[in-house]
Amino acid sequence: MPTATKKTTTAKTTEQPKKYVSPNQIVHTNTAGGNISQYPVEFTKDSKYLFSAVGSNVKIYSMATGAVVKVISQSVASGGHNNKITCVVLNPKNPLQLYTASLDGTIKLWDYNDDILLKTYNVNAPIEHMVMSPKQTNHAYLVVNSNDEEDKTADNTVVYRFSFDEEEQSTHMRRICSLRDCTSIDITEDGQWLAMGARFKVYLWPVNNESEDVPETQFRQHIFVEQVTVLKFHPFKPTLSVGDRSGKITHIANYHLEDEKQHIRSINHWHHLPVRCLTFMADGSYLLSGGEEAVMVIWQLETGHKQFLPRLGGSIASIRISPNHRFYCVGLDDNSIRLVNSITQSIEQVIQGLQYAQAAGHHANNPLSTGLIVEPRNHHVVLNGVQGSLQFYDAVADSHVMDLEVVPMNRIVRSGEKEIVHAHVAHVAFLPTGEWMATVDMRDDKITTPELFLKFWRWDPDTQAYKLHTRVDYPHSKPITSLTFNPVSRQGPMAITTSKDKTFKVWNLSTDLGRAYTNGEAAWICRSVGVYRDSAPSAVSFSEDGSILAVAFGQAITIWDPYLNSIQAVLAQPNPEDIEQLNFLGDPSPFLVVKSKSHLYVWNLLTCKVWWSYKMTIDHLAVDTASHQFAVVRNHARTNQARVTVFDPKTPTPLALQHLDDTCLSIAWLSRENSDTEQRTSTLLCLNNKYEIALHVVKARDTALAVSKKESQMLLDNAPETNLLNDMYGKREAERETDEQMRIRLKTAQAMREEAMSANKKTTRRREDGDLSGLSAPSHVLPGVDSLFDSFMSTLMQLRLDPTEELADTQAMELDEQDEQTQHQDEKESLFFLQDNITAPAQQDFPQLSSFFNQTLEQKPVVAKAIIQDSSSDEDSDEEDPSNIDW
Repeated sequence: MPTATKKTTTAKTTEQPKKYVSPNQIVHTNTAGGNISQYPVEFTKDSKYLFSAVGSNVKIYSMATGAVVKVISQSVASGGHNNKITCVVLNPKNPLQLYTASLDGTIKLWDYNDDILLKTYNVNAPIEHMVMSPKQTNHAYLVVNSNDEEDKTADNTVVYRFSFDEEEQSTHMRRICSLRDCTSIDITEDGQWLAMGARFKVYLWPVNNESEDVPETQFRQHIFVEQVTVLKFHPFKPTLSVGDRSGKITHIANYHLEDEKQHIRSINHWHHLPVRCLTFMADGSYLLSGGEEAVMVIWQLETGHKQFLPRLGGSIASIRISPNHRFYCVGLDDNSIRLVNSITQSIEQVIQGLQYAQAAGHHANNPLSTGLIVEPRNHHVVLNGVQGSLQFYDAVADSHVMDLEVVPMNRIVRSGEKEIVHAHVAHVAFLPTGEWMATVDMRDDKITTPELFLKFWRWDPDTQAYKLHTRVDYPHSKPITSLTFNPVSRQGPMAITTSKDKTFKVWNLSTDLGRAYTNGEAAWICRSVGVYRDSAPSAVSFSEDGSILAVAFGQAITIWDPYLNSIQAVLAQPNPEDIEQLNFLGDPSPFLVVKSKSHLYVWNLLTCKVWWSYKMTIDHLAVDTASHQFAVVRNHARTNQARVTVFDPKTPTPLALQHLDDTCLSIAWLSRENSDTEQRTSTLLCLNNKYEIALHVVKARDTALAVSKKESQMLLDNAPETNLLNDMYGKREAERETDEQMRIRLKTAQAMREEAMSANKKTTRRREDGDLSGLSAPSHVLPGVDSLFDSFMSTLMQLRLDPTEELADTQAMELDEQDEQTQHQDEKESLFFLQDNITAPAQQDFPQLSSFFNQTLEQKPVVAKAIIQDSSSDEDSDEEDPSNIDW
């Protein structure tokens, strides 16, 4: 039987292309912004600080100043959460410790004073709500998400009882119930009753310590006509307050009784929109409620009387009362936390985050059309705030600076389900000096006539804010697409606007306004209008010296003289795509970077050719005129991530690459002078979809590694010594304060002792040297006046010398000074003569010297040769022989 032979082939080894490693690295330095009012806050026991869950971090704010004093859970590497934190609760056992629950399925226990992670508990499911009872400190009640994408009608939330039992090796969870859309949970002060609100029902469960899952027979249900939004237990009475979607607050008394007929209901109704938060005062006599009306209502439960705190600035998301009962902490939807004095009913402190965070889910009505713009005067970030306003934010200090209401309006609460269309700020630009700012706002509700305004604002040094100077109604017949200032204009401030009406306009500040205006009054007027064929301009940019204006018309780049409004050149894109953005890179760089839908081009204006290009989709582009670099961002829709690439215009090779874990909404370069090095440093700002501004710095890869190693070593060196007791119970603040006070006392006592000793020494020396007269002695033991006169007068007056000797000394000193002046004058003259001889040599030949040197050269060659030979023979020795030198 023949055997089949197998054909063997040798596999070719193909080398995998090496992954490109950029020479620089984008290093994340800080994170600012975030949504600070999405979840209720927590207070420290002394009511001096409050905790706010901001993304995966916990920011600690000072209630006195409103500034961020510390950030907990900053990175995953240090043990922090990798997803959004939904709840922060102080440890009932130790008020110096903090529990945090997150959507990453973990509960972490922190020592917030030292920013140390003490323990991590795994729940393995996203935690949406968590409550703890002050009396039952070993248990927490969780609402976790168990969303089933296949079955939309199934229960999507599960309530568990989580045990922090240190005696057991592992914590365990007890399943209480499964609910659909559980929106609120609360527990009584004594930990005996648990309430859960889901859709149109409220479930009450008498808490027990059994280990098995809770059967349905143990629950008591209360059905409501409207959907339940929030619920809260009375501090000590058996009363449960429930808020619903219609704005009613229902109080269920005697809920603990088994007979349903004894459950008494009473209703308080003022809100006409859903009730979002309820909070009782400590004595239980007052109830605080809030909703979308931006009004906090204070109910007196016994009499039904109510007080109002209106115009808080936004829909109320949460209300908390400080432990010292001094402040009402109100969290608003405009991403702010307001501290209201409970006695005067006045707002004492406002902690403001990024206002654009309130636009979540409403991007169609309030898009981030301005992007991130850096205000050149104070280097603040400017972006869209609440509708019709701009927000100035300090990204370095992570603090709100001011609001600028571009379009004055009344904050009207929506009526029914119909949304109100507000005016929107579409564009903003600054003069590089910061003296002028221009804005474009528009409103179009598709029913009435569209509104379009161009406004110029001037910086007021007295109020440290921008004031409206000129308003231009309907500057174009169609929406404006771009706005910019001429950085350096020899004809006064100049601005350019482009529009979909196929024109761009040049605006100048002028005093020639006509008879209707007073003499010397200045306003912005349209100086000229530019068009190119039948195309609509989409982008505009000035060179850094203001002499070149580049306007994008469709796929063509037109170069203009901004002062003559004459076209100088036209650059055609290789790809027939409309240009979306173009920017100069600043002097002395001759490059112009252009972005279209799927291409990136870098033009060299010296050759008027494309220097290099990439076929890539770009979502955002930002240019740094200080370093002449630019950064591009591409978002990945499937992974919700982004990639940042930094280029130098001279080469297509990227300088740095970095992947971001979140989608990027906008980028900008923040260039400011470093006070230490007196050099301008550039920081890349990225606004992500969590409404956080991430600060990045481009550094050399070796430098970045060295800096990271140095910082880690410094952290290890400066790390405090830990022991078991401190890890278990935390460091005692009182002991640290006592030690500090004792140290200050010792230092003060030592300083006083040294001062007293020095004073004593001075007194003794003065007695020894100056009190020669002995007048301090008793009078009956003093010698005669004749013997004391000389010593006494020597302490008061100096001894006068002989006049002849004094005159001789004076003449000798004058002679010495004259000799020194003469010597200095001679040195200056000789130095001046030498300098003249060096710097101004003779430019002509001397015949006598030339003939003398010629005769000398003709007569001396033989003698010189002999001299050379003699010198060489005399100096020849074994030491100079190369063969004899010990190399």
